[in-house]
Amino acid sequence: MAENGTLLVVDDDGVSRAVLSNLLERQGHAVVVAKDGAEALKLVGERAFDLIVLDLLMPGMDGFEVVQKLKADPAVKDIPVVMISSAEDMSGIVKSVKLGAEDYIFKPFDEVLLKARIDGCLERKRLRERERARG
Repeated sequence: MAENGTLLVVDDDGVSRAVLSNLLERQGHAVVVAKDGAEALKLVGERAFDLIVLDLLMPGMDGFEVVQKLKADPAVKDIPVVMISSAEDMSGIVKSVKLGAEDYIFKPFDEVLLKARIDGCLERKRLRERERARG
């Protein structure tokens, strides 16, 4: 089982943000929220996160642009990003993965599937960190 982590939830919809945050907190994670991409990038520059759950469709800076900026920054590029969206568009999934997202979950999400995907991403991140520490 994966250890709990500090997660950043980014969604412009307040209800979705609250529902997702509550689910993740019940699963034992510490959760910080951001209402848009600009706020998310600011928070990532200020503190450490184990994983980012990022809405794809947001006004201003969409999820594609946010993940692209994150993956271009050597200081934060290794933080796994899980994209979430209500749009079941295969091209969006492909583009997200090509830009560096670790996973993609459709809204509304199943709590068990969400937990499995988040835990899997956190476990893979920790395995990569242990490998790097061994040199």
